[in-house]
Amino acid sequence: MRIMGTKYCGHDSALCLLDTEQKTIFALSTERVTRIKHDSLDISPIVESYDFGSVDYVAHSYSDFEDKGHDGELREKMTYNKDIEKALRNIIKPTYAADLALSRLEKNICIFKSLFINFSAVKSYYSAKFKRALVKETPEGNRRAFTNYIKKNLNKFNLRPKKIFFYDHHLCHAIPSYYLSPFNGKKALALTIDGQGDGFFSKLYVFDGFTDYKLIGQSSADFLGNGDRFLSIGRLYNYFTQAMDLRPNSDEGKVEALAAFGKADKDLFEHLMKATHIDRNNLSINFDIKMIEPFYDIGWLKKQRRRTGDENFCASVQNYLEDTIVDYLNIAYDKYPMDNLCLSGGVAANIIMSLNIYERTNFKNIYVLPPMADDGLAIGSAILTAIVLGQDISWLKDFEMPYFGDSYTREQVKKVLDSYNIITYEDLKDNWPHEAAISVSEGKICSLFQGKMEFGPRALGNRSIVANPMLEDTRQKINSTVKRRPHYQPFCPSILEEERERLFNNSFSHKHMAIAFRMKDEFIKDLPCAVHVDGTARPQFVEEKDNPNYYRFLKALKDITGYGVSLNTSFNMHGRTIVRTPEDAVVDFIDCNIDELFIEGYRVKRK
Repeated sequence: MRIMGTKYCGHDSALCLLDTEQKTIFALSTERVTRIKHDSLDISPIVESYDFGSVDYVAHSYSDFEDKGHDGELREKMTYNKDIEKALRNIIKPTYAADLALSRLEKNICIFKSLFINFSAVKSYYSAKFKRALVKETPEGNRRAFTNYIKKNLNKFNLRPKKIFFYDHHLCHAIPSYYLSPFNGKKALALTIDGQGDGFFSKLYVFDGFTDYKLIGQSSADFLGNGDRFLSIGRLYNYFTQAMDLRPNSDEGKVEALAAFGKADKDLFEHLMKATHIDRNNLSINFDIKMIEPFYDIGWLKKQRRRTGDENFCASVQNYLEDTIVDYLNIAYDKYPMDNLCLSGGVAANIIMSLNIYERTNFKNIYVLPPMADDGLAIGSAILTAIVLGQDISWLKDFEMPYFGDSYTREQVKKVLDSYNIITYEDLKDNWPHEAAISVSEGKICSLFQGKMEFGPRALGNRSIVANPMLEDTRQKINSTVKRRPHYQPFCPSILEEERERLFNNSFSHKHMAIAFRMKDEFIKDLPCAVHVDGTARPQFVEEKDNPNYYRFLKALKDITGYGVSLNTSFNMHGRTIVRTPEDAVVDFIDCNIDELFIEGYRVKRK
């Protein structure tokens, strides 16, 4: 059975093709095809780029057709919004997210010019706007419109599913966090936490076995009116991000990183904590609206930022997040004591929160879903469909690493390399991991492109930029000349699993860079660029079975430097998405000032 699970449209839209007979997973976010970061367009660019052959069933990871939660995700008007967006992109032809940041005047000028050179796109743009204005929304109409919209788009590519399913947003987060975890088949709690979805920002489930799960707690994201004003821990963090003049729903990691340089402001932190209440009986997180409402005023928040300073301002919301979730999970553990905890949802990308859960709760084993944000919903809706249709899913636990994307042959890569006259390349064949280790040990910044692309926000050795963490200037060099991002953002290390206990005080065999651990003091001086200012590192512990070539690279590094450790950051220029194709790889290699590119056995340099 071939099931296409989706986050069909909206922030981090994505697709997952689950084949229960072949026991395979293919998963890809729209942003990797369009290179528009966190793309909210529907999945049409993916379907257009790949031949999926046939699909039996399709699922989407929202179900609130009444729009009780004011998400707006399943309103009929949303289908026309996406048609408007497609037409506008056909007019603007953006390459990256920055190309969409047009003023109204600039947009109108583009539309006017297109009247003469791309009239069909202009016609589609205004036609969709006109149809949207005529819509009278009802729950039944919303369901019918969204179902027909998905069918219409898939039919263009000769995909004709038997049925389209719609599922609860948070259940689609929780499902893959359990079934892709090492706890699959055992008892575990699964916590979801994000901005909001289907009217809630968090849900808590008990999983027991392959098909038995139960909702035991939930926290509603009550709508305060006007835009994104939802009572939600995730939304509060978004507002702090925005008050820092950063991009909400994208730059929260920068707030987390800067928080390590500061100390929570006592008044701000206590105000947040007093405004938040955990209901022990219902396992819900609730808010005092009068107390919390100032935090949804960007002007007021910016005053607090000026009063406290940036670092302390960020530390205030970071400590609030950590303490609230730790308190909540300790209460949950008292009621449902068990060893295993699964985490998912966009807020689960916060690695220091996960470290606090590991250090300050009684859960012995923690698994953070690698595609923790909304792109992971595509896998969740696919797995949920398989469960509903009685398919065997026990094989899912064999997928320890999220290498769910596409790969390219050496012949395809060579053809691309031959098309560029500003590069040279040599064929290292199977010796490339050793040669890459030599280059990295010498202080070169290198990029790796091999095998199947990672699904989720972390590069895990297949679409990575790697560098020597032992050299003091490595972080500054990558931040200023390669990634071009703020100086305070840390880089994370890939580390041989056999080095874990040597380097860290208290850790477990985590493979996905989704939780931090504290490095032993005596090693920080030798690995200064692998550790943040607070002494933590967000590692990927690598075993040979996970990624044989990447393991060989780290082993060679250990032979040369004494440490099986490499900096590993995603292969992309800041503001762009992780590279998907060989063409993407060459373009970003040239634009990022990277010294060498190792791509499917070829070493690439500039002329």
